[in-house]
Amino acid sequence: MRPSNLNRPQLAKTNRRRSLSALFRIPLSTRTPEYPVISASQAVGSVPADIIREVVELLSPADILSFSLTSSAVRAFLIPALYESVYLRSSRKCRVTLAMLAKRPDICVHIRKLTVRPNYYLSWPKPDEPLEESWVEYMIGQIAGNLTSLHTFDWDGLELPSDRMWGTLRRCCPHLRNIFSNVGSRPLDANSELFSFSDLKSFSLIVRYGLDGTELFPPCEPLPATLWDMLRHRCPDLEELAICSFSPSSRLLDFLPATEARWPKLQSLTLGSFGYQNDFTLGPADDESFAEFLNDHPTLKYMRLQWNFKRWMSPAEMRMELSPNALPELDTFVGVYQQLARLPNPRSIETLDLTCEPLHESRLEVICPILRTLTSLTSLDLWTHIVHPNQDNTHLFSSILSACRGLTDLHFMCTMTFTAKSLKQFISQLYWLPKLEKFSLTKGHKYGDETMLESALQILRAKPTLQQINIRWAREKAPNHLKQEGTYDITAIEGEPVYIMVHEQGIPLVGRAFERRYKYTIGPPSGERSLTPSKLVGDSWPFFFITAVTAALQPSPSNLLYLHAHASCRLSSTHSVCMARAFEIILYVGPHRC
Repeated sequence: MRPSNLNRPQLAKTNRRRSLSALFRIPLSTRTPEYPVISASQAVGSVPADIIREVVELLSPADILSFSLTSSAVRAFLIPALYESVYLRSSRKCRVTLAMLAKRPDICVHIRKLTVRPNYYLSWPKPDEPLEESWVEYMIGQIAGNLTSLHTFDWDGLELPSDRMWGTLRRCCPHLRNIFSNVGSRPLDANSELFSFSDLKSFSLIVRYGLDGTELFPPCEPLPATLWDMLRHRCPDLEELAICSFSPSSRLLDFLPATEARWPKLQSLTLGSFGYQNDFTLGPADDESFAEFLNDHPTLKYMRLQWNFKRWMSPAEMRMELSPNALPELDTFVGVYQQLARLPNPRSIETLDLTCEPLHESRLEVICPILRTLTSLTSLDLWTHIVHPNQDNTHLFSSILSACRGLTDLHFMCTMTFTAKSLKQFISQLYWLPKLEKFSLTKGHKYGDETMLESALQILRAKPTLQQINIRWAREKAPNHLKQEGTYDITAIEGEPVYIMVHEQGIPLVGRAFERRYKYTIGPPSGERSLTPSKLVGDSWPFFFITAVTAALQPSPSNLLYLHAHASCRLSSTHSVCMARAFEIILYVGPHRC
């Protein structure tokens, strides 16, 4: 959620996508593009190539595309960065892009990560169009011979692909070391080519979200011995492992054999689904063997233990006896507070996700002291259960927020009705978080609530230092349990919010699904400084181009607007010198930015 030189296992953190809470996360971008050897004059006139590299490192893929359209020389230079990660998130994109790649082997050689999502079952707000997954598999086989740089392949279709595709990838892609795939309802084949790889660094096999099933205690399905033979004997340098089910009422995978293996370089671990067994004991896991497994993997940085308690609450206590020196580098934990309390080094935790089950106010006295021990915590995802939303719940909110004052990123989820009164009570307690930069709210929706923009403005008035606000309306019977969502990127000058770049989408009460982007102006702050184009570059320089290039060094929603507005402007060679001048201007503008 990636390249093999991971400082932390971000593949698992960003694009592992099959849970309700995962629907509410915005993935991060971690790119390590390789650039061709090219002289400065070939790149952009007199601008050194290393400056272009520094600019591109700050940009999202969409911004790189806009930047590449400024000149043919820049585009030629940025081709490896443009196609380093190819992410086909719908049937249409699979159909169009795979057909194009079959005709462009010169582009295929630059692809290092390929993600395909035909018939994407989490497509929202519009359902994905149907596409034969056998055709997608065939096209991937056709281009596999040109994917000489591919190191990561991520399949996210309805069912596990056929053996032919896996065999072709294994033979044609010598650098393929990271494999991610989901499974649907079809049984696994013990002789599958998927289990014939060697020297993998990442492997993920996940039962996809959305399978129909109503069983409270479905049987645990044994995984093929060939899978465990591959992982335990032919992948000694495994860094990331994910074996999990996001449809625990339909299909569960037996991941217990993983606890018998040892991988000295393991950094990321995702296992599940844990929960109550038919005798109401917790499982499936042997407490002692699982604890020994964790003790023997001190390199773990990311751990996700997926729990599903169905219609019941979790028990007050859980066994997980770890040694005092266990997990010294663990910085991300996703699970339940009972296991969090058992971690011997809580001060190393920077990112915490407690959305496996809702937090009840009756457990505040236990959870808040645990949160206070996480002195390095900067990111928190929390799901709460508010029984009486029209009553005063300030104590609940203040208890939680005051226990983790170092947060810069907070996602607060309440899928019950969360009234305007509850929102006012919550944001009145945000003063406990002086460093907060990003706030996400997922709340139960009912018609008659204020608009998402009104909620965002209310939050911003209470916490004007925020840089981004995300609002999601949850609804149990809506597709993916999500009704509408909005992202609000705030631009401020001298600490005062000036305008918001808005991106909203969702399903209205009446009519078709919608998506809209617009700029909402809050109002200019007092004493605003501005630098006129004539003072900076003279009348002979195209200021829109200066704006676009300057935006590249400090990307923001407003800059993205400029970039897209001028993306169609292909500059002639006579303007290559202008780009060089633009970078000189940046050196001046940078220190004067507010």
